[in-house]
Amino acid sequence: MQQTPFPSPKSIAGAALEGIGLFILLENLDVAATQLNHLLGTTLGEALGSLPTVILAASQVLQACAFDHQRFLPALLQVLISFWPLALVIVGAVLLWKAFAIEVKALRQLTVLPPRYRTCPFRCPPFDV
Repeated sequence: MQQTPFPSPKSIAGAALEGIGLFILLENLDVAATQLNHLLGTTLGEALGSLPTVILAASQVLQACAFDHQRFLPALLQVLISFWPLALVIVGAVLLWKAFAIEVKALRQLTVLPPRYRTCPFRCPPFDV
């Protein structure tokens, strides 16, 4: 097999999708960490003051799940759409995995060893020879 000087299109696309997806995820993580830091930086009284808001929001979510299926399903779809950077990372990882699997298979075909050398990872002959 002839080695190409350029990476395969699958590995280029995989790396690009991984990079974009991780960049967006890390930006979102930075925003979430800033909000959490702001919340934790408050006094205990202020933090407990936001507890009723969280409880009310949780009860509304449960109520929407139980009684209002027509509004719940679009909200669920909106939550799933918000995970699109994670989908980019997953697709990029699959593309990179496939590209590397093809390259590893090609390298294994180039380096065919006799059976007695296949057991040692350092490709040394056995001691009983």
